[in-house]
Amino acid sequence: MVQFSSPPRRERPSAAFNRRHLLLLAFLAVSTPLFVQVVLGAAIAPSTSEAMELLSRPGSAAASRNYHGVVRTPKSSVMRLEGDPDLLSAEGETEVSEEAVQVKNRMNAADYPIKDRTPDVNHPMVKKWVSEIDWSKVPDIPVAPSLPDVLHFPKCPPDEEVDRDSCWWSCDGCVQQSDVVTCPNQNDWGLTYDDGPSEATRNMMQHLNARRLSATFFIVGSRVLEYPDILKEQAQQGHHIAMHTWSHAGLTTLTNEQIVAEIRWSEKIIRDVTGLTMKYVRPPYGDVDNRVREILRQMGYITVIWTVGWDTNDWRIAMHQIMAPQIVSTFRGALDSRGQIRSFSGNPAGPITLEHDLTAGTIALSKEIIPIGMSRGLRPMSLDRCLNDPYPYQDVSRGVHSTTSINTHPNTAPAGGNSTSSDPSNSIDPHGGSTNDHATPESAATNDDHSDAKSDAMVLTGFQSLGYAAMGLTAVASYMLIL
Repeated sequence: MVQFSSPPRRERPSAAFNRRHLLLLAFLAVSTPLFVQVVLGAAIAPSTSEAMELLSRPGSAAASRNYHGVVRTPKSSVMRLEGDPDLLSAEGETEVSEEAVQVKNRMNAADYPIKDRTPDVNHPMVKKWVSEIDWSKVPDIPVAPSLPDVLHFPKCPPDEEVDRDSCWWSCDGCVQQSDVVTCPNQNDWGLTYDDGPSEATRNMMQHLNARRLSATFFIVGSRVLEYPDILKEQAQQGHHIAMHTWSHAGLTTLTNEQIVAEIRWSEKIIRDVTGLTMKYVRPPYGDVDNRVREILRQMGYITVIWTVGWDTNDWRIAMHQIMAPQIVSTFRGALDSRGQIRSFSGNPAGPITLEHDLTAGTIALSKEIIPIGMSRGLRPMSLDRCLNDPYPYQDVSRGVHSTTSINTHPNTAPAGGNSTSSDPSNSIDPHGGSTNDHATPESAATNDDHSDAKSDAMVLTGFQSLGYAAMGLTAVASYMLIL
């Protein structure tokens, strides 16, 4: 019997051993990058609760930042802004310019009122602004009460008790001749968005710019504290900037001094960022009466509401009170009866819609209804365009719109000029060609948006699946090596 004092010595590795090592190395080479992708992806995209916390901090533009100045936020997440009933959903990634980052870094929240609160009327600047109003011209109309569960949302009295002389739009639908509620040309469509800026705003701007469309954005001053960079981009890209107060309070529920503070502080922060002094204001909830109108007029503002029946109610999507298909159906119904739209003087007029640029849901809805309206002969454009106003800002030396705006009438005169034709068959579609060249622009645009979203989801899911599969195969290879 042969005995060994030690295990037999291997002069050279076996072929099987080499194959196992090579197999392991190959799996490691493939799996490591994918594993890193999965781990970093989880680390970069915070949870929804984390995103909420981040976005609630003053000056926070996104849930997290990645390399090269790219803002990344978790897809399909929903985040609530403090003090605002709307929900903000940010998705995808957007390139942020160095200039935009610098604008954001220069903002100092201490220079402005607390966001989402009615500003202090005892501030020295507010007192100065109040002193500039001729109060003898302001009607003596009582401050309206608020709903018990919603601060600064007007509570209407019984119909028979409404003061008709106050022309209170919120409670009796009254409008004055000075109020903007329609476009003079019945084929022009005033495209307006309230309550921004937000991360979702960039998505809407990209969509509009790709189609050479401009829109009016009614800006909330408190949101500018969080997204001054986005506001600056809106102005630079030629969109029309308008006023939507500081804290989104119903103006009839505020004292005279509070109204002045809401408007002037919002005016100041927007001018600090863009250099523009606005001319148009949309009172939150359309809440205006003759007292509010006169105060706004003395501060240089024109009151804008919207066309009756053309409020999309898109904000209700985020509140789960309505589904997008219902809104689209209502919009189609409004298109069917748009021949009934009349101006204050009774002439045929075009609609002004009310939309919001706060959520991914409202942006997706807007992308869907724009081509629907265009296929029916409407030309979407910013408010100043539909009003043929060549000077849409109070200080025209710093904001002549014709030098900065995208031309939404490519076949007509420059900004401020009258349309040469009201016949949609002769108009130029911003998508290219006449409006008759596109039999189904709504389906094409919608399919493109849906395809992009599906592609993003498929790519993300594919990478994650490959990463997990590679980790599993690596574990098997390691087990084979041990054996």
